[in-house]
Amino acid sequence: MMMKVSAQIMMRKFLFFSIALLFSQAAVSQSHNRISKGHFSASKHRITTLMYLVNRPASIESFRQHAEQISIIAPQCFTMDAEGFVGGEVPPAVLEVARQKKVALMPLVTNRGFNQDLMHTVLDTRESRMRVIRYLMYYALRDGYIGFQFDFENIKYTYRDRFTLFFREAAREFHRHHLLLSAAVVGKYSDDRNSESPGGFDNWSGVYDYRALAKDADFLSIMAYPQHAGFSDPGPLAGLPWVTKIAEFTRSNMPASKISLGVPLYGVRWTEVQPTTSAQAAFAQDNEGANVKKWKTSTASWPDVIPELQKKYQATWDETEQANWFDLSDQGSRSIAWFEDARSLAPKLKLAVDNKFAWGISAWVLGQEDPQFWTMLAENYRVNHPETPRVSGDPARRAFAAARRIHLQEGKSAEGK
Repeated sequence: MMMKVSAQIMMRKFLFFSIALLFSQAAVSQSHNRISKGHFSASKHRITTLMYLVNRPASIESFRQHAEQISIIAPQCFTMDAEGFVGGEVPPAVLEVARQKKVALMPLVTNRGFNQDLMHTVLDTRESRMRVIRYLMYYALRDGYIGFQFDFENIKYTYRDRFTLFFREAAREFHRHHLLLSAAVVGKYSDDRNSESPGGFDNWSGVYDYRALAKDADFLSIMAYPQHAGFSDPGPLAGLPWVTKIAEFTRSNMPASKISLGVPLYGVRWTEVQPTTSAQAAFAQDNEGANVKKWKTSTASWPDVIPELQKKYQATWDETEQANWFDLSDQGSRSIAWFEDARSLAPKLKLAVDNKFAWGISAWVLGQEDPQFWTMLAENYRVNHPETPRVSGDPARRAFAAARRIHLQEGKSAEGK
């Protein structure tokens, strides 16, 4: 009997150690898989990089060169009209690179020209709002986007509740089809109507209810830029103290799991003008400043303008703002340029990581960035790569399948009411 019991004990021990060994080997295997797939690094922080793109050669070429360091590509290429009809397309070259490199696609949709009356008309009519939503879902399902980002700007603050309702309606329908929905929202550090914000509260930042939007959003891209532009005197586009205040306010109004910190990649040049020569600015936000314009602004970006300026002028580093600027004044004409580069962007990326913003950064815009930005990114971070939908079949077949899915889901929703 004793021998039989001892044999049973030995067998149990053998089975126990065998199972433990198997679990240990499985854990080691999983660890190696995580490393090989880029899910673990002892020395580098993980970051999600959403990069905005416009349909210009420099922007597309930058995407082509740096796709491996981009989590989500967000082309600004769809617009809606006052009746809710949506048109546009992702440039074929962008689609090709995204599919080859398996970069997630999340296009932007805008109110055409950031037209305020157009936006208000859509928000006032449920039929128009639902038309926008159906169009966006159709394009996403047809072409394999992970979702869309709302880039609706220049909206009166009195439309705050209606904009929130529109976003909630869209999120509900998007999520039924397993699509993501985000929004680019103007950065702010207060909901006080008298507080400072880029372009002002009434027509720019006031419409965005951070708390309410975050409940329905997969994430929000908080545009912590421009601090200074055509609506202001010269200054940094995104001084670190100012960006930090926006990050703190955002974090107090929504979970870090819903935040992407918007950062600028470009520069702006201010040239003093006489009040009699001032004119309406091309971008609506720039007209929100003083009635009498003192400055004419233009883009001062990489890789062309900034290197040329560096040949003639010495840049000054502002330690407080953590940004570079040029004094370009010549023969009595005042001119100043502030710009973003790898050095100024580094603390902003660190801010996003330190605050555990799950969606990292949203950067405007590819093609205007300092080439050293990519080196800084590679040396300090491991870039997340979301899963991307598979796209197969000819366009006509995919179009039919997308329309059918939307129709069937709407039928199920009607039955459930």
